[in-house]
Amino acid sequence: SSGINAEYGGRRWFIGSDDLVFPTSVGVAMRTIWVIILGSCFTSYLTSMVHKQCTHPALVLFYLATATGLITLVLVVELMIVVVSMRGGIMQVEKRRMMPTILHFRLFLYFLEIGLCVFGTYWCFVEVGCTKDVVLPVRLVVVSNWVLIALTLIGVIVVFDPFGGYTDKSLNDKLWEKRFKCWCCCIGSHESNHSAFEDLARIFAPQFANVDLVASDVAVGLMIVSQQQSVASYKRRTLNEMSFESECERFNFDIRANREIFHDVSYFSTYALGAYGWPLFMYIHPVTGCLNLCQECSLFGSTDNAGTATCHSNHIALKKLSGLEDNDILYTNFSSNIYSPAFYVAVDHAKQVIIITVRGTLSLQDVITDMICEAEEIPGNPGLLAHRGMVFSASNILNTLQADRVLEHAFQKYPEFSLIVLGHSLGAGTATLLSFLLRAQYPEVKCFAYGPPGGLLSQSAYEESKKFVVSTVVNKEFATRLSLNSVTQMRDDVLHAIQTNHRPKWKLTMDHVLSVLRIRPYGNISQDEECPLIVRSFDGVAEEEDAAPTRLFPPGKILFLHKNDAEPQCCSYDSHSYDVLLAPNDVFDFIPVAPEMLTDHMPWTLVTLLRELQPLDLAAGSHV
Repeated sequence: SSGINAEYGGRRWFIGSDDLVFPTSVGVAMRTIWVIILGSCFTSYLTSMVHKQCTHPALVLFYLATATGLITLVLVVELMIVVVSMRGGIMQVEKRRMMPTILHFRLFLYFLEIGLCVFGTYWCFVEVGCTKDVVLPVRLVVVSNWVLIALTLIGVIVVFDPFGGYTDKSLNDKLWEKRFKCWCCCIGSHESNHSAFEDLARIFAPQFANVDLVASDVAVGLMIVSQQQSVASYKRRTLNEMSFESECERFNFDIRANREIFHDVSYFSTYALGAYGWPLFMYIHPVTGCLNLCQECSLFGSTDNAGTATCHSNHIALKKLSGLEDNDILYTNFSSNIYSPAFYVAVDHAKQVIIITVRGTLSLQDVITDMICEAEEIPGNPGLLAHRGMVFSASNILNTLQADRVLEHAFQKYPEFSLIVLGHSLGAGTATLLSFLLRAQYPEVKCFAYGPPGGLLSQSAYEESKKFVVSTVVNKEFATRLSLNSVTQMRDDVLHAIQTNHRPKWKLTMDHVLSVLRIRPYGNISQDEECPLIVRSFDGVAEEEDAAPTRLFPPGKILFLHKNDAEPQCCSYDSHSYDVLLAPNDVFDFIPVAPEMLTDHMPWTLVTLLRELQPLDLAAGSHV
């Protein structure tokens, strides 16, 4: 059969029967050039006296004729693949039912091509016996054919699903666990990692257990949803078209306490930037970054407590990004693992505070921590639930601080100072939960969460967090809107978009690319008659309804930096076009699909915008 997630040779693949238009078209273009070259050589060989100068003229004639004929046949078959792959919408797989038969025949021709390439390589590189005007064009064709064969083989390996033979639904969790282990094989096989993979499988297996989709189907579905969100009738569902008078409250800068809060939010944001170390410094300074880091010391010179050169370069970058000096940095731990994000502890003498800063997502281990998003009770806070991965991360950081007596030594040296915990993205969520854990010993702890995850705290935990957490969210950034509930809603929107749009995938992709390049505006997305959703069948297991997950929210008082222009432009951050609003926690339950969802989440965007929005006449001596 030829389902969306194509079955071929008894296996399932990470590719659909309508995904072959663009890659096969490249092969068609290359083989058209080869046919012209070989045809010209064959004609020239027959009509001239060149064959008299060849050692084996009959062999040369046979090769040129066979190569021209075989490549022409492959060209015709690949044109058939392109034509069939272009038929029908994503769900209209019956229009592509001939694809497996054509692919079987193409596989047979693939082995013939390899044999012809071996023969051609021997003749034109080893046993030449002919003039250059015949040999050189053949060499060009042979080399390029080997390249195309190698690329095809690599493509097959990439789209092959080694676990595609499972048909028993009871093994679906194990299937996804094996997939996560395969995709994350580079991070090791510690016992904690194994437990994390089990958690990931349990969370994500139900989301995709019965839906027969591949990555390109989801990508095109997101394109459709993005275009639908740009239509006025659909925009009313998004946060940016809600009535902010009823949903949000304008942040009143006339109140001095509010102005001081905003000043502190802006002031401490640079510490969150510094936690990303040398990778962020090199990204911001791609030309001069390496030289600037090496001016203070060699990357391969002295080391810190972790004993690695990378940690030392992180230390230097931390100082340059945050403005801290060596004596201000009390502790650094830039190594990260699952449930153990990087963090550092510093002192700010001007504000008289000890600062714990947790880094955001920067490694594969951090991504896994982000994805383990089920609810877990916060230790020492009965009835308060939070994001499991970040609860474990906060607990591990607290254990490290206690084992090394970091805060104890810091407050012995600075007994009058207060404590602040902050971070960006994953770091914001972990910092919030670390603040919960520290409140028993440091009841006056404050937390600044920059771009926090949306699925972080239960409603009761959110209400408690408003006492000591201030969050900052920029416009359309995705992290604060990301939760298990919003991902489920987005999945349903994507499935509906795919079911109700019968345009071929290649046309939808081209339209989206042309609109992004502003060559052609978005067209109207009409809804066709809904196609039945193709589901994956399992052997002898009835469907079960999964229990709804606990709804989780972003933390604390939320400062929402909302762009108020009607036509937002990607990567444009004019401070005059932003409003500062106090937002409730339940308005961030919808994910806008737009380029700004990524750029608005970047830490340098937030830091730059906070500096520009800060009132100029605010007194410098604000207090936390």
